[in-house]
Amino acid sequence: MNPLITWAADVTGRLENDCAPSDGPLTVAAPVQTALEEDCAPSDGPLYGFDFKRPAAAGTTPSQTLMKIAPQLYTAPLPHNFTLAYSPFSPAGPVVLNQPAVRRLYAFTTPEPLDQAVDYTLAQGGLLVAAGQKPTLTRGHPLTLTAWLHLTNACNLDCPYCYVHKSNERMSEEIGLKAVEAVFRSAEKNGFKAVKLKYAGGEAALHFKLMQRLHRYAQHLATKKGLDLRAVVLSNGTVWTAAMARWLVDAGIKLMISLDGVGATHDAQRPDRGGRGTFARIEHTVDHILLPAGVRPDISITITGRNAFAAADAVAWAIERDLPFSLNFYRENLLSASYQDLKLEESQIIEGMRRAYRVVEKQLPARPFLGGLLDRVQVEAHTHTCGVGQSYMVFTHTGQVAQCQMHLGDGKTFNRADDPLKLVTQGSIPVISVDDKEGCKECIWRYRCTGGCPLETFRATGRFDVQSPHCNIYRTLFPEALRLEGLRLMKLGGYLSC
Repeated sequence: MNPLITWAADVTGRLENDCAPSDGPLTVAAPVQTALEEDCAPSDGPLYGFDFKRPAAAGTTPSQTLMKIAPQLYTAPLPHNFTLAYSPFSPAGPVVLNQPAVRRLYAFTTPEPLDQAVDYTLAQGGLLVAAGQKPTLTRGHPLTLTAWLHLTNACNLDCPYCYVHKSNERMSEEIGLKAVEAVFRSAEKNGFKAVKLKYAGGEAALHFKLMQRLHRYAQHLATKKGLDLRAVVLSNGTVWTAAMARWLVDAGIKLMISLDGVGATHDAQRPDRGGRGTFARIEHTVDHILLPAGVRPDISITITGRNAFAAADAVAWAIERDLPFSLNFYRENLLSASYQDLKLEESQIIEGMRRAYRVVEKQLPARPFLGGLLDRVQVEAHTHTCGVGQSYMVFTHTGQVAQCQMHLGDGKTFNRADDPLKLVTQGSIPVISVDDKEGCKECIWRYRCTGGCPLETFRATGRFDVQSPHCNIYRTLFPEALRLEGLRLMKLGGYLSC
């Protein structure tokens, strides 16, 4: 039988009628995935670790380059004699191999040229690298400039971990239009191909008309300058109406809603200003307003010491509705430091996350989920945790520009001639590659977690150039998250059904 090579784009249905793997080498790999919505802006530049294109006559004309198994190759068993394989030098996620493909992979224990078609697939997946050369990942120029627009300090909720000083202050239309104009000015000057706007607060939806006005202007500028435009609203999910939902659909804007549990668990962590629970309102909004209108919100679940045990319930709630979700760690700040029960205790967090993972394994949704299974971890290889100082900036309601939404008070004033991105490239948060962080340089997972949130690391250690205080959580849980992705790929290919 000829070698069978299957990528995720080709495995939307069953490929075989039974659980037995095919006789020829098989790899199942996910393509670059649509990013989940999250509070931060992920680093956006494409990473290149290989350039091995399969020739038309692969299998008859060997490559002249000697190849070997990638260093730090990670493998783990999967059901039905499949194997999950992951290389830190793969630009995308893990691959799933059947036994013939595994045997072919290990044929490169001793360097040899690429010969068979499956060899090129293994090389493209980063599982094989050029012998005699140290593999590296070269970061391309970021494609998207992301801007956080802090529309207001006002919010109808009173979440204990929020970092925003609540008030009735809001962004004026004049300031908002100036900020949007500045975003596109920076995008043009710095060679970006797209702009992404994050409408946030406070509760951004409390100033819906302002949001609409700013987005209309952004659409106008995007068309005028030939740039792609994407946008998302970050919301608590309690004030949406059917008309507002229809506007999101018409404008092509995504929505992210925070949900920290089900029922009383969520209510305890995200009450309204009067101390009343908000879960019922959110559930009503999602089930009776958003989904009927065609809005499928991303669900952001913040893990704290209070709700770690119940994160699994929120995950189940999201999967039941086929909603994307992300599990994010609480970040201590000046306003939340007095709440001792919010602090992350390592064993508690690991056990809570594992409970959530068991829910994922039981349900095993078809939609990609690896990028949402662990705080700040991305599927694609990257060297920086976020786009701070490179492709990300925050505009305050007072019209200043800052590096990060958690540093709203550190904004810098700019005028209509300034490139605001340049103003935040040299802020208090340095731009440090994971390859330059102590404790990260040799870690197999370094190009996925990148040392975690730099602000959280600095808060805990007083340094930006060291690994995350949650390093052990990442090391413990990421292999388990990879396994879940392997099972998902097998399910897509029809290799889990009996």
